[in-house]
Amino acid sequence: MFFGHNTIKSQVEFCSLDDSEDLNIAYGADDKFIFGAGVSIESVIINNKHKKLRFHIFTDDISRDNAAKLARICDKHKTAINIYNVDSGFIKTLPSNKAWNHAIYFRLMIADYFRSKVEKVLYLDSDVFCSGDIGYLIDLDISGYTVAAVNDPSTKHIIKTDELFCTNFAQVGYFNSGVMLINIKEWGKQGITEKSMNILINDSKMNALTYYDQDAINVATNGTVLFIDNIFNYIIDLNYKYKCSENLAHKKASLFHFVGLTKPWHEWSQFYSECEPFNLAKSSSPWHDEPLIKPVTKYNHKYSAKHYRFNGRIFRALRDYMKYKTLS
Repeated sequence: MFFGHNTIKSQVEFCSLDDSEDLNIAYGADDKFIFGAGVSIESVIINNKHKKLRFHIFTDDISRDNAAKLARICDKHKTAINIYNVDSGFIKTLPSNKAWNHAIYFRLMIADYFRSKVEKVLYLDSDVFCSGDIGYLIDLDISGYTVAAVNDPSTKHIIKTDELFCTNFAQVGYFNSGVMLINIKEWGKQGITEKSMNILINDSKMNALTYYDQDAINVATNGTVLFIDNIFNYIIDLNYKYKCSENLAHKKASLFHFVGLTKPWHEWSQFYSECEPFNLAKSSSPWHDEPLIKPVTKYNHKYSAKHYRFNGRIFRALRDYMKYKTLS
């Protein structure tokens, strides 16, 4: 076990669950992504009303307001949400960038924390929203596999990774780590967290990774993954809206995953029907009055300008473009 139980500094439980859970579902997020994680939880619940679910959020930063809203979800839906305040000092030393901060490494803490506690955990990124039944994942037998996951379509770098790590992603597949059904016992038996972290703390290997934690987890689990249908991690990059004319969400799916720097909670995503799973869940959640997030950073303004221009809002696009050019 790489991350010991002293990684968890404190824990808060909100629970109105009247029986044992059918599935444990975990998230890793800082307060900026709790908005997304909370709406994601709501989306799972409203699409799986007859299932008993227990949710877990691993974080090092959550406001009282967001914690109170999570408690309201529990009261409303007779479910359970555990919030874990983690010591993130070490993982903050690992590489991050404008797209991914240190919270991407929380998923590695999660598998270690649940060792000997439960059989399997469904990990979801905070930008994954449910639009259908997940009973298949509850019933899925993953004996002998470390994880069940969906093939990632954007894997141009896997040839380089195969050469460096002697893996065979080109043949057996490479998965997106935003949705992982983790076999806790097998993950621990295979030492997946340790193997992943040994890659991440090795500068020569780390410099060769494109997707940081996702690459490391794929290398560590290579050959032990059960690949499942992409309706359980249907990947959408909203920034392709102004590059492609087709509707990106052309397939009925249970879990939609919004990758890239434009999320459904961003103001400039308001034009797109692909965001419906988020919008429906938000409207029934404690965040229903929360406004969509306006552009703040340099790159927020860049993408906001592109989306407003694509949708014919020229003056707004110009305003955001000027902000993008003047911000450092």
